[in-house]
Amino acid sequence: MAFAFHGLRVCAFLTAMALMASAQAQSDCRPAPAGVAQLLEIRPGFHRVRGPLAEFDPCHRSVQLSMPGLFADKLADKPPLMIIAHGGNGPGSAEQEMVRRMNARGVATLLFDAYEMNGFQYRGTALFLTGATNESRQRMIFKATLGAYHWIRQNARVDTTRLYIHGLSNGGSVALNMAAVVDPAHVRMVFSEGAPSAGIGMPDQIRVPLKMVFGKIDNYGGRTADDWMHLRTDPCVVNLPAEGAAPGTAQRCSLQVHPTAQGLSPFQWGEQLQSEGQPVEFWFYDEAAHGLLAGPIDRGMRTYGSGPTASQRFGWIGASSNAANRFVADLMKAIKASYL
Repeated sequence: MAFAFHGLRVCAFLTAMALMASAQAQSDCRPAPAGVAQLLEIRPGFHRVRGPLAEFDPCHRSVQLSMPGLFADKLADKPPLMIIAHGGNGPGSAEQEMVRRMNARGVATLLFDAYEMNGFQYRGTALFLTGATNESRQRMIFKATLGAYHWIRQNARVDTTRLYIHGLSNGGSVALNMAAVVDPAHVRMVFSEGAPSAGIGMPDQIRVPLKMVFGKIDNYGGRTADDWMHLRTDPCVVNLPAEGAAPGTAQRCSLQVHPTAQGLSPFQWGEQLQSEGQPVEFWFYDEAAHGLLAGPIDRGMRTYGSGPTASQRFGWIGASSNAANRFVADLMKAIKASYL
């Protein structure tokens, strides 16, 4: 009888703890209000996002906090974590492959869909692949990623002194901007992969080491086959600063400031920071186009917009398996170095 009573007390305690955890989780929820993030068509089939943007909502259905499995490598009692800022078409195969590879190697991951958090039901369409400006996509992803960073710092399941950020394409632009606003006590390093020159700009000062990652045949969005992503410049008119981002090129080169001038390429920007002694390093990969974990190389084209103003651009994606494996090995070498 005493055993049964004790069991009831244990069950009651566990139930109370579960209810407390549930209440805490619900208190973290930040669903977007109605009318957030409106689309404005600026030419046929091509849009800009305007209006207030959604906060990161940890309760959103797209949020995927993935822990290393039972048979994964174990780096420490609590795993480090990588925040993944998705690319221009939302979370896809490259982001999911990053999740799979990191989890297998002992790194937890946090992935989410910034567009769905803003109320866009875009799956099965080309809206955010080829139908929206870079700055629109990056502003949504940046705000969600910044919120995700603040949220995960409170998570007791991971080592919050060993956070990393990775972003691909438009997510790469977000990642390099995150390097300017994070606390080095939490974030050890940022990996910006395939970042374009157009979007929310690039910061003047970064606070943590930044790796700028490019495939050597990345011409995504280029006008010619050899219009390489890391060397490409764009007119200032295509840029707009993001809410919460650190000061940078978008304060001097944007839709409102010197719109007809030409901006810096990612390589020019990185070299400028290097010359100032800031911790920027370039990683280049042979046999790689845009998205090192996007599968085998596909030398395709992309059509932006529709009708008479539509423009066709190069869109080579993917990499050889050797290049993808080298990239992941380099990521893990950098992550493991924080334990030395």
